[in-house]
Amino acid sequence: MPTRFYNPKTVSSPVNPYSHGAEVEAGSRLLYIAGQVGRRGVDGDILPDFESQVRQTYANIAEVLKGANMSLTNLVKLTTYITDRKNLETMRDIRKEILGNHKPAHTLVIPAGLAFEEYLIEVDCVAAA
Repeated sequence: MPTRFYNPKTVSSPVNPYSHGAEVEAGSRLLYIAGQVGRRGVDGDILPDFESQVRQTYANIAEVLKGANMSLTNLVKLTTYITDRKNLETMRDIRKEILGNHKPAHTLVIPAGLAFEEYLIEVDCVAAA
């Protein structure tokens, strides 16, 4: 794998499954994925609740990765935006379920809103192969 993840003992341990740093080997192929949301690709419907939006967001990411002959294990950096702090544990639980032991670098932001009021989560990311 062209990536190494870092969690130095001199920095506080991540409280959730992510890494403090990700190093991508020179010459690796990088894929930058625009913010994905809980909108189905087939019909464009925005899903009605937070859990279904999270699952659809990761399904959309997986499809973009698949198009580049990559998978979720190629992710090296995620930025997650959620609009309500009360959804934090749900988001973390689903992310753990989907990513398993893969722990890319991760940043969480809780903004006042996203591009459409109905969007409850958005995730942009970088993958390397």
